[in-house]
Amino acid sequence: MVTHSSRRRPFAWSWKDLGSDVTPDKQRLATALQEICRQLAVRSPEGMTLTHPTQAQAAEHLRISETALTRYLHGQHVPAVEVTAHIFDTAYRDARDRWNLNMTRDELLALRTRAAQERCGNCSRHRKALRAAGQKLKALQEGRDRLERTAEARSRELEAAREQVSAMKREIRAIQRTKLPAQVTEAGLRMGRRAAETETPLPVPPGPGDRQQSKNETSSPRGVISRVEELLDGGRPDRTLALLRHTAEAYAPLEIALSVALLRKNGGDELAANLVHIYGRDRSDRDVVRTALMLHEQDAVADAEALLQAAAARPR
Repeated sequence: MVTHSSRRRPFAWSWKDLGSDVTPDKQRLATALQEICRQLAVRSPEGMTLTHPTQAQAAEHLRISETALTRYLHGQHVPAVEVTAHIFDTAYRDARDRWNLNMTRDELLALRTRAAQERCGNCSRHRKALRAAGQKLKALQEGRDRLERTAEARSRELEAAREQVSAMKREIRAIQRTKLPAQVTEAGLRMGRRAAETETPLPVPPGPGDRQQSKNETSSPRGVISRVEELLDGGRPDRTLALLRHTAEAYAPLEIALSVALLRKNGGDELAANLVHIYGRDRSDRDVVRTALMLHEQDAVADAEALLQAAAARPR
């Protein structure tokens, strides 16, 4: 028995409006599925064929969810091959006139394949955006790797510098435990000049390679003053440079500190800076630390720092 109703068109829900974003092959598949669904013979619980079944009843008849059926008929989603074949087979079995299906099972499946393979403009844009994002991510990862390698190198350099500073601190503490000469102030220079009369050796503890091993190896303060006067007198640049090199090579830490102080006091700032640079570049770390400590104690902090920087910059 067939139930009738004149209030609305049969299978009215099957006529779906397709959005402008639905691609052509998906539109054709959705239209074909709409037509096929109108051939369904949906029955009521009492076994009567419904002329105006609802979409929910049709979905239950097809054994799929109503939401999925809506998406198929709107062209929003392409059903799987098995689902497409099941919809056709059910409608083919139910149809009173199978010519109303307007296509074969193979034709519907072929249409479904084309719709599944069809690419929309949005998909293309999304793929381009995805590729661009992937390239950006790769560049960021490479940049991160470079930064990590740089950070590791800087960490090793920092650790080496810390070890060097620790060694210098130990050296300074060792020197501080000895009896150092008077600070190289103006009063200290006067004391040095008076000491020249007796030629007392400098009270710096001896060490390996130290030139202050005997009285004959130590220049008197008068000799330091004489050398400073030679440097300040000027003359040929090559002679001045030779004097600076000899001074840096031959003079002990205290003598270098005295020389720098005298040069600064008498306007020989450039000569003092060159002497500090040459001494820091050419002398041992022990001599450099001793001299830097003496310079620091006479408030020549800038010269002490320049001396240490020159020593740190030389090749190891």
